[in-house]
Amino acid sequence: MTKRPTPVWLAFSASCAIVFAVMLFFTVRMLRFERAEAQAQANAALEETIRLALWRMDSAAALLLNSPSFSNSISGNDAEPLQQSAQVQQRFEPEYQGKISQQEYQQRSNLNSNRIPAPQWRAIAPQLLERIKDILPRATLEPANPANPDDTRRLASIPARLVVPASAAPVATIPTITPLRISLLIAWLCVLLAAGAIGYLLSATLALSQRRANFASAVTHELRTPLTTFRMYAEMLAAGMIDDPARRTQYLTTLVTESDRLGHLIENVLAYSRLENKLSPRQAQAISVDALVQQTLPALQRRAAQAGVAFNISLPDTLAAQPIRTDPVAVQQILINLVDNACKFARTDIDLTIATTPTHITFSIIDRGPGLPLHSKPFTAFGKSKSDPIPGIGLGLFLSRQLARDIGGDLQLHPSSSGATFVLTLPT
Repeated sequence: MTKRPTPVWLAFSASCAIVFAVMLFFTVRMLRFERAEAQAQANAALEETIRLALWRMDSAAALLLNSPSFSNSISGNDAEPLQQSAQVQQRFEPEYQGKISQQEYQQRSNLNSNRIPAPQWRAIAPQLLERIKDILPRATLEPANPANPDDTRRLASIPARLVVPASAAPVATIPTITPLRISLLIAWLCVLLAAGAIGYLLSATLALSQRRANFASAVTHELRTPLTTFRMYAEMLAAGMIDDPARRTQYLTTLVTESDRLGHLIENVLAYSRLENKLSPRQAQAISVDALVQQTLPALQRRAAQAGVAFNISLPDTLAAQPIRTDPVAVQQILINLVDNACKFARTDIDLTIATTPTHITFSIIDRGPGLPLHSKPFTAFGKSKSDPIPGIGLGLFLSRQLARDIGGDLQLHPSSSGATFVLTLPT
């Protein structure tokens, strides 16, 4: 990879950092808002409990303050204790308290608040606190401040206020799973998936761009070499500089070889362009296996001869007349690419073995070269390294597999103890 993608990755990283920072900011703010809302609800529940406690105590105090027992206790007559008054006990019942009208209760509270001093209402304070023991067990009563008439915890019946200890203050509890947290989790997952998808797409795009740049460089080099040879040898032959017939024949043979190489290169580039743009759908036709082989065999043998290796073919007689429906031009190009690769990389004898199955016919190109490692990816487009001294553009195997699949077959690299074995499978 060149250094050109570096600014792209820096811009992508900066964009991701900004998006993640914004998401983190909103996540923290929303979680704080959730905690604040839960605390506000807890505080509101406490205030509602306090209001309920004040209502209970005011209701009970209004009854107690207007009872004969309380009047006698103020006069010093303790003959009839407050706790033993059946009438007072009856008035403590919720059914009876509910019958008191709001107007009557307000009148009593105003009267009692004005005429009951603190030492006297303390006599009924334990009973009032008993009424709210179930909801505020640690609450107490203290004298109200006359200078603060707006105290929300002041009783209406007596000049006292309700005191709730700090330990009774509610602590907001938030469940582990809340709608807000689920929404934030989904948002984070979407952002991470989007960042990953964009990063993967960007990486693939840059890799493809780099491979295509290498491809253009390789094609330029591969075109320059035969064209240079063409021009030099053509000028020498046209100027009559080659008098020796043997040398003239050698030069002409070289021109034929370079023309084959140039034609093979151009055909691969054009085939790749057609596949990429889906411009030319393949035309299948019925043909026998023997006829297909005979159409392709001269080009294969010529390529092997140029490399100085032997080319052997194994075609059973029972298979020669086997009919097959395929595109002969595509099959020929695939086999030429496979043999060309074997000639360039293996430089050993090459075998073409044809076999059949109930549904397919296989063409196996076998060489005895160094082979390919198991972790290699030979069918990757433009995968050839610039440092590779062997000429080529790294498109032959990729194009061959695409052509094979385009005509309904497949091309695979099969494991082999020595060399490489490429198997072309075609449906019958």
